[in-house]
Amino acid sequence: MTELDDLLLQKQTQRLLTYYDTVICPHQIVLTGKGKRENPYRSYVLPLAYEQLGLLYAVLGLAACHRGLRNGEEDLRAVADEYRLRCISCLRRSLEKGISPQSHENERDGLFATIQLLLLHDICESGISRHGAHITGAMSICSQLRLATTLTDKDERAIFFLGNLAWLDVIRSLSDPKRLCFSLGLRQTIIALSTPKFEQVNGCPRDLFLLVSDALEYAKSHEMGGIDREQYKQLLLGVQLKMYSWELSDWAFPDGDSDSDDSDNKSWAAVGESFRHAFILYTSRMLSPERPAEASIIQDSVTAILDAVSEIHTGPMELVILPLFIAGADCISRHSRHYVILRLDGITAISGFSTELPKMLLRQVWDARAKQAKRECENILWTVFKKKKKKKKKKKKKKKKKKKKKKKKKKKKKRTFWEYRSPRTGLAHL
Repeated sequence: MTELDDLLLQKQTQRLLTYYDTVICPHQIVLTGKGKRENPYRSYVLPLAYEQLGLLYAVLGLAACHRGLRNGEEDLRAVADEYRLRCISCLRRSLEKGISPQSHENERDGLFATIQLLLLHDICESGISRHGAHITGAMSICSQLRLATTLTDKDERAIFFLGNLAWLDVIRSLSDPKRLCFSLGLRQTIIALSTPKFEQVNGCPRDLFLLVSDALEYAKSHEMGGIDREQYKQLLLGVQLKMYSWELSDWAFPDGDSDSDDSDNKSWAAVGESFRHAFILYTSRMLSPERPAEASIIQDSVTAILDAVSEIHTGPMELVILPLFIAGADCISRHSRHYVILRLDGITAISGFSTELPKMLLRQVWDARAKQAKRECENILWTVFKKKKKKKKKKKKKKKKKKKKKKKKKKKKKRTFWEYRSPRTGLAHL
């Protein structure tokens, strides 16, 4: 009996698979109208999980983490960590082995699904995905298979997973554009072949996704010395102009069919507007990081985002964490900050996924602003606190390495001393 067969026979496995199917899947995609029964997190992930050990561990880890957090079951959280470690081990072996164009599509798509579920595990736990290495692994598979030029509309399952991974790649790059991993060509191919499922999972309209990706691409090139400041500024202004001129009427709402009621369409329109203004605000910050939060151009965007979010009362509410966060970072009134926290807490209550880290970053920004002198107008960016956290982690790692080196040296000295010492008299053999 294989490890996969043995795992599938365990009662805990069946309980967690049922939990994933009934509790987690409905909150990973917003489905209305005719598409309500077609959840790709069931139809794509579960059949592959019964074939691939790494993906099965990823599903079980996510389910155990979600259930443990939601019900306060500490033992399940420890189980979730064990599943995640085994999943990463399986994924590492698969990536080291490599994948070729002759590999079966199930193997390829199973790896993409595994990577996405590992990232969802991180998000479930803290609200932010910390493991960029997983996305780098996905990109290496794409490069090996030359997917930027070989993907077709027949690869519907792969396109679904890659679209979500490309979105998560953009999300993590908002704090540091140099981390942007997916190539421009691959992003364009994925979006050209994507379906409305992209918006149903991520919320962001595909046109706006490409625009913010372009902005990050320019920022990455500028930071790495590829383009000068003036050229960078002109390119960003061009992107921002396209964001301002983007029309909701050009966007076909997901599930915009005869079965969808008017409230669904209004909610999707509000989702689109919240992302548009969030990216306008983000590019404004890229152009003028030092501009105070009180500036009218900043507050106009904050108000537009919060107004749009206030129009969402149905399923798509779970999709606007990013717009809420970007608006929250520049909220200056207590009631607007309170509204952002209430909405984030509401999303956690509905989905069971944590928003603790985004809320922590927002509170750090607000506390830092409160400590500023009245006449001090210098802006405080949320990315500063993200970088500080990384530096602290690096310092901790360096300290640990130094301690380990010291211990090794001490051990070596002891061994050298006893090596030349008489076991009876304690005198050295010199």
